[in-house]
Amino acid sequence: MSTAYEDFFQQVNYVTLKLTPGCNLKCTYCNVEAVTPKTPKMSIERFRQVADLLVENSKSPFVGLEFHGGEPMLLPDEWYEEAVAYARKLASDNNKLIEFPLVTNGTMLSEKRLEKLLSLGIRICLSCDGPPHINDELRGGGERVERTFRMLNKKRVPFSVIAVVAAHNWNRMKEVMDWFAEVGVYDYTINFVQPQGRGMDTELLTGEQMFTTMRDIFEHMEENDISVHEAEVIGRLQKFVRGRDNPPRPACHEFHCQAGKNYVALDMFGSVHACGTDLAHHRLGHLDRPFNPEHYKKVMEKLHDKGDWVIRCFDCDAAKICNHSCPTSDANSDMFKEHDCASTKMLWQFLCENETRAAALFERLQRKRYEMARQAPAAE
Repeated sequence: MSTAYEDFFQQVNYVTLKLTPGCNLKCTYCNVEAVTPKTPKMSIERFRQVADLLVENSKSPFVGLEFHGGEPMLLPDEWYEEAVAYARKLASDNNKLIEFPLVTNGTMLSEKRLEKLLSLGIRICLSCDGPPHINDELRGGGERVERTFRMLNKKRVPFSVIAVVAAHNWNRMKEVMDWFAEVGVYDYTINFVQPQGRGMDTELLTGEQMFTTMRDIFEHMEENDISVHEAEVIGRLQKFVRGRDNPPRPACHEFHCQAGKNYVALDMFGSVHACGTDLAHHRLGHLDRPFNPEHYKKVMEKLHDKGDWVIRCFDCDAAKICNHSCPTSDANSDMFKEHDCASTKMLWQFLCENETRAAALFERLQRKRYEMARQAPAAE
């Protein structure tokens, strides 16, 4: 039975699969409120349904199926073997390139399991907020994550890291980055704690604290020859030096993000959500029921409507580097938007007052990226 999702998925090129709401940790700020590891997991039949819709209908020649949770490593290796084999053949039959990122807390990634994931072509992204004594304040499992970092580094496996910035580490980013460099983390991205899930009960950072985080990251890259890259600050720096793309592509850090457009999230039951960061809101429909264009339109209008608040942005110079906040967070807390705005204005002022330093750091970043590209091993 057709559900008209075939037409909807023509615009989609990337899907986050919430394979399970279960997790072996209980991070105090978890945006999905992950629960016991014994919760159900996504069936392979549901995965095939999503893969069919994405790969066969997307107009994009490049698509992504991201394994997420909860903790995706709660699913067995056999599930991943079957899922990747099915989706990779499907992509080949439809002349598409496909990628399989996996976001994990790293505590269950043994050497044997790592070898299996790598053999399947799965890319690893780890969640970690810093060295064990910092990470464990709100997360747990820090020593196991450190072992995973060292294992990945020893095997020369490329990986990325997401670090949530909250009360436990906002003023310790230089210490965090020193440790990242020690354990072989080269690239990472910060996410400021958001008012979602358990994060609704977590103290939000002030604008001053968010700015201090970004300033300290800037200074660490400046003082340590960019030994560790951080994507958020680099993105702001690039906009400051080079300006924004015109017109900008749909992305998280633009005035209109990609949520519900070229990106969606699917939970294990088949519900389609505009974004994977807040499954409590912005539900677009269910794969087993007909797609409802009117409901989709209402959800999207509500999600992306910035209201009268946005008037202040029109004459703001800091808009040149602004991420325009996160609509899924804004829906839960106007205060988050206010703090994000304040931090952006402080960062803009800092960059304007240190324009020569900003340009020099950006130029060094470009040279370093070129050097790394030249040193990268040639593809077999």
